[in-house]
Amino acid sequence: MKFYIKFLLLILSFNVVANDLLSIYQEALEKDPDFNAKKADLKISKEYLNQARSRLLPQLRFSASTNWNEYYQERVLQNDYNTFSYNLNLSQPIFRLDSWFVTRQAKQNYEAAEARFAYQQQDLMIKVTQAYFKVLSAKSTLKSAEATEKALNNQYQTVTQRFNSGAASRIELAESKSAFNRAQSDRVLAEGNVDISFEELNSIVGRQVKMVTPLNQENEFIAPSEEINSEVMKGREANYLIIEARNRLEAAESNTRSKTANYLPKIDLNANASRRTSKQYTFDGVESDIDLPFSIPTETENRAFSIQFSMPLFTSGLNNSQRRQALLQEVKTEEQMVLIERSVIQQIRSLYTALKTAELNIVSLRTAVDSSQDALEATRLGYELSSRNLIDLLQAERNYSETQNRLSQAIYGFIVTSLQYKQAIGTLRPEDIVKINEQFN
Repeated sequence: MKFYIKFLLLILSFNVVANDLLSIYQEALEKDPDFNAKKADLKISKEYLNQARSRLLPQLRFSASTNWNEYYQERVLQNDYNTFSYNLNLSQPIFRLDSWFVTRQAKQNYEAAEARFAYQQQDLMIKVTQAYFKVLSAKSTLKSAEATEKALNNQYQTVTQRFNSGAASRIELAESKSAFNRAQSDRVLAEGNVDISFEELNSIVGRQVKMVTPLNQENEFIAPSEEINSEVMKGREANYLIIEARNRLEAAESNTRSKTANYLPKIDLNANASRRTSKQYTFDGVESDIDLPFSIPTETENRAFSIQFSMPLFTSGLNNSQRRQALLQEVKTEEQMVLIERSVIQQIRSLYTALKTAELNIVSLRTAVDSSQDALEATRLGYELSSRNLIDLLQAERNYSETQNRLSQAIYGFIVTSLQYKQAIGTLRPEDIVKINEQFN
């Protein structure tokens, strides 16, 4: 079995902490029902290969029977006895070109299934990571909503005190209360989204996940530096969907050759041995113990060896139709391969650009977080000195919280996109999950 079938086992050798990304991925390998169904699909493909190979190997069959016999004359029972028989038959194909190509087709289909399963393992990594970061994203949004609510609540309390002392107007009080109430609503909605985001993880691992480890956002997130055309070439060689499509095309070609081989002769070697034992003591009413010119044997044995030759001469168009069908299936498979290859190339180029853009976005958002924090502090000071109004302060509070949340979302999106990019060029491995897991607090 090829290395990309084995690499899921590597993950079991790492020490993991409960409810971090690595541990949830490890659980998903064992408990995700969709992935387990795909494991079964791979094993089914393996059995098809075993069945195809058996058509070229020797076949040995054994049969036995026992019969109770009653012999009547004029409706009068003359004799009754048992007959026992044993038969052993051996057959070995000598020239079966159609079966050979069928076996080759099954082997190529199994290799295609292996490539598909490897791609599905990569899908599972992305699926778990996306579900995990959905939780972190929802938590980030909740944290931002809670921070905004807390700030606006403090601002509302301050305005209330100022209003009571006559230093603030009723309009300022209403505006601060309205902003605080909206923040409360946003926080309640964010809490519900956190609970909802956990459900996808729960469905993957089959248990209730209560907590997840947060990501350390201080790490550097860098897009690939390789030239895009070299990455495209790498993807055309290593992407598992393309590998699967190529194997499917080779399997279709073998199927065409198998149907063409139906015109050729088939040669088989057969060997047969049989033994028959009978307790017959009379022969057509004649006692066997009297002198007869012949004897009634109680045991007979027969052995036969043959080489069988067969060749189709006329099949009413069946062979022609099957061959044309196989050729058309081959054309269809080839066009599907071209379609998949073009789709993968488009995906690689799009994800490459997305990663470059995401890297710049993270850098700019980190700067924006610092700027919005400075702006908030300056606005708060200006409000205390009466040079800025309440609307300015409320907007500065929201800008700071929203910019922090946008930075978190950008980082989570960058990580998922980087996994999708590695899947597209065929280099995604469990070690990538391990590296991401090391970035958690």
